[in-house]
Amino acid sequence: MANPFSNKKKIRNWKRQVRKISTWKDTFINLDLEYLIKNERTHVKIWIDPWYRLIRRNPPKWLRSLMLESLCEIYLNWKEQLDDLCEPYYLKIWLYDPNFINSEVVVALRGSLNFYDRTFNKAVSLKEFPREKYQNIRVLGKFEWEQYLDEEFYFLTIDKLTETEIDKLEGKAIVGEVTFNNGSIRDTCFRIKKGNVWVGSMKE
Repeated sequence: MANPFSNKKKIRNWKRQVRKISTWKDTFINLDLEYLIKNERTHVKIWIDPWYRLIRRNPPKWLRSLMLESLCEIYLNWKEQLDDLCEPYYLKIWLYDPNFINSEVVVALRGSLNFYDRTFNKAVSLKEFPREKYQNIRVLGKFEWEQYLDEEFYFLTIDKLTETEIDKLEGKAIVGEVTFNNGSIRDTCFRIKKGNVWVGSMKE
């Protein structure tokens, strides 16, 4: 039986998929400044069916390019609006590879300006940005990209890991100690790499 969640599954009516991308982009192309100023951070993900569901899957390459192009356009429009505020802000594209469908545009300012500074761990083995995966996106030339790790985290105490779970994790995870609440809580963390996150921003 074919896997219904495979990204190779045939999806009928590609024109409808393209229209969905256009509708999604138009919905989020303008940053809700009133909401942002009140909450100090916001984001937009690729909330497009059938790709972004409880069980997510990547669209085909050509459709990913259209989605990334729309993310870039949203970023550029948000940047224009943020520049008019004349104050510091954090604005990035988080481009997940290979888990593309998790990609998003993220913004923060004021009391949350540094909120995302430690979201990802830096990649040790640095690679070139994979431009060949996103061909024919001219706007990509306006961006620079930093490589980080897309990781899954498990905590010994918080997650109440069993010995069987620990044995499975130790064979493939990076293990380290972490602290919470200004050092008052300590726990053992297991980090499993799922891929990379390319953090993009407009070139200076």
